[in-house]
Amino acid sequence: MAVLMQVLHCFAAMVLFLIPCVIVGLLLRWLAKVPDFVFRKLLHIVAFSCLTFMTCRAESWQAAALTSVVIALVIYPLLVLCEGMEWYAGFFVQKSPHEVRRSLLMLFLTYAALVFVAWGLFGRADLCIASVLMWGVGDAAAALIGIPLGRHKIRLPRTDGRKSWEGSIAMLVCSLAAGCIAFLLCGELSVKSAALLLLPGALLGTVTELYSPSEIDTVSVPVVIVSVQLIGSAVFAGML
Repeated sequence: MAVLMQVLHCFAAMVLFLIPCVIVGLLLRWLAKVPDFVFRKLLHIVAFSCLTFMTCRAESWQAAALTSVVIALVIYPLLVLCEGMEWYAGFFVQKSPHEVRRSLLMLFLTYAALVFVAWGLFGRADLCIASVLMWGVGDAAAALIGIPLGRHKIRLPRTDGRKSWEGSIAMLVCSLAAGCIAFLLCGELSVKSAALLLLPGALLGTVTELYSPSEIDTVSVPVVIVSVQLIGSAVFAGML
């Protein structure tokens, strides 16, 4: 019963967080006419921000994980119902049919799994927050910098040839910065220690995003980042 009350509390907090985000999103989409790629990343920012907010409000890993699952189970059918409406295609920017609902489902369920592993098994709530922030901020930076400013395309084997060095560097730098901020807010590490701990995760997260198809990077990037951070945290603790 206590966990159920925590879930309801976290769910209510997320709804209250999302309401102003939706209002601002509507204004930006219909009045400001922001470019499609910018609006896509604004949606990503809302998604990972609400997960971060929810985790900070949660009193236990069970509440955080279950709330993430509940949100997925609530949002997915709502999007299925809305897909047939005229405004849906004009509001959301999809690269393929059903992309938005599929991506949100993968994000929330993946995050629930990360919470279970990082917080539930290892007691590291900070790694959950850091991983989703590193992915979200890094992914947004890669697009917002790479699309308008990317002049040097990455032609490495098995890459799609559309991503740029400018975008990948932006992802690495911003991902590392986001992780450091998360650690400074949640933990007791200095900026230098946090940067050393998070650099491998930021680097491998950037590489994973580079090689992952856009349909699965919502899962692959945060999973890689949190896995590397768990290993790095164990190594770092052993060095102290």
